[in-house]
Amino acid sequence: MNPRPLGGALSRIAAAALVLGACAREGPPQPTEGDPQAPAKATPSAMTATSVTPAASAAPRPPPNALDVEADPVRRELVHAPITSISLVGWHRPGMFRVTIERQTPPGSAPAMLLLALAESPVAYRRSLAFERLARALGMRVVPAAVLRRIGTGELGALFAGQRDLRDYLALHAAVQNDGTVDALMFAPGRGDGPAAWAAPAGHDVTLDHSLEAETWARWAASPDPLPGERPALLADYVETLVLDYLAGHVLRRAVHFDDVAGAIHLTDNAAAFPSKVDARALDVLLSRLRPVARFPRGLQKALLTLDRDHARDLLASGPFETWLVSPRTLVDLDERRKSLLTLISARVAERGEPVVLSL
Repeated sequence: MNPRPLGGALSRIAAAALVLGACAREGPPQPTEGDPQAPAKATPSAMTATSVTPAASAAPRPPPNALDVEADPVRRELVHAPITSISLVGWHRPGMFRVTIERQTPPGSAPAMLLLALAESPVAYRRSLAFERLARALGMRVVPAAVLRRIGTGELGALFAGQRDLRDYLALHAAVQNDGTVDALMFAPGRGDGPAAWAAPAGHDVTLDHSLEAETWARWAASPDPLPGERPALLADYVETLVLDYLAGHVLRRAVHFDDVAGAIHLTDNAAAFPSKVDARALDVLLSRLRPVARFPRGLQKALLTLDRDHARDLLASGPFETWLVSPRTLVDLDERRKSLLTLISARVAERGEPVVLSL
């Protein structure tokens, strides 16, 4: 049998699976949820779909590595390092602050970003944190480290002692918990787990539609073989961006930040990830960028196979419901898109071989 027609057929099947994955749902329809931050009770069919075998339930899995902030030097500093100064980014984003922290390893000051929970949006940080955990679970580099940090009102009062307008505003609007703390998303300015994580990247924003740079990246991604002038690390960043946005249903991203010096993509605005409902036409835009991709990061297929629905639940919705980052329905959607993406990658591998396809 001629392998070329078979490979083409597999690619067409994979593309069709991606389209169907945007709309299909497993089992009976689930009840519509208003806010993914206040998850609804799972239906019996959802409970069946996410149940584990008796053998698996008898031997609980260890928590996902993405939850172990102490094992990562950058996340550990984001959780524990004292905050020495704070300044508002702008009144157009009243909960977002630039901060300076006093790192312990190695000792010294470093910048970071902080998003305080406000009464108007007390769980606004959850989608960004879920997106970061997904990226970390898949071994992807394009999302800076982020953690949930609870800050006492006394500490905030001391930090804002010389900024009366901000102190008064937060006294009225901060979402204070019963223990006197305020939830905050702390994230590093740069990528990785080394010194570069603490350096705010230079560069500019690149729109994903109708920009020369994004068109170049898309042309590289669609080529089965490396093209002249191609930058493999940057291409891997671009494919990671497409994969993460598709899996998280992040249909509102219009641009990415491009570090001109390092030649790297930074995904810093992830608040619109994991919406409660994804418009099918908007998802088609993501699919139109993802379908032509011919090469993927080396470990992506294995990571996707590991991140089944049970592991995704452990990662994003374990513990009491008030700590869930996403809703049960969102986990179902994530799993459907994961399976569709695996179908595409498997078709590419069957057509051209794993060493060629999983080569970034």
